[in-house]
Amino acid sequence: MEFIQRVSTDSIIRFFKLHPVEIILIFLASIITIWSTILHLQNQDSKPAVLSAKAPIVTPQKEIPINTSPPEINTIFVEVSGAIIEPDVYEVSPGTRLGEVIERAGGLSATADALYVARNYNLAKFVGDQEKIYIPYTWDIIDGIFVEQKRILEYLQPLYSTNASNPVTVADGAKAPSSALTISINDASKEELETLPGVGPVTAQKMIDSRPYLSTDELLTKKVMNNATFEKIKNNIKR
Repeated sequence: MEFIQRVSTDSIIRFFKLHPVEIILIFLASIITIWSTILHLQNQDSKPAVLSAKAPIVTPQKEIPINTSPPEINTIFVEVSGAIIEPDVYEVSPGTRLGEVIERAGGLSATADALYVARNYNLAKFVGDQEKIYIPYTWDIIDGIFVEQKRILEYLQPLYSTNASNPVTVADGAKAPSSALTISINDASKEELETLPGVGPVTAQKMIDSRPYLSTDELLTKKVMNNATFEKIKNNIKR
């Protein structure tokens, strides 16, 4: 037995002498492995619980408001020119009356035909965006550039009446007013212009925006309407 122990001890000593580097590396590797295992166990204890990899991760999403209403128009622009004290383009709020715009422009000048304006301009009407308002001078009336339309003072009656016994029929079958009673394209209101055959709200507004006219043919040259519409109304309009 002692012999066997002596032989084993001698073998180990001889092995150490022959492989000192390998033994040192094995020893260091064992120390590092043990130390890493200890650190790993300590980290496992100190870390909070982690969600399972299979659990879905839901990130909160911000709700984006959808605005479907049209943008609100807070201001409109109106041009006032002619016999006015301060002609200019004015920025006003929607719902402004014509009288308020004229007052803001300083009122009528001394060269304005105040009676003509009083008879033909509706100061209570609402003005629209990009609308042009021209106040005629006294010489505009004298020279015939603005011709006043004959009106019926009874406001409950129409501005003109058709001849029931001999109505004028236009191409589309609608009845138009007699050519003896015509509408002035320079002075008529939007509602009056819409009574013309083939003239709707859009065309009537374009006719107002393109004033003044030196002749009825300017409805074509200014591209206010097409030839077909002009042929329908040419006998019922005047300057």
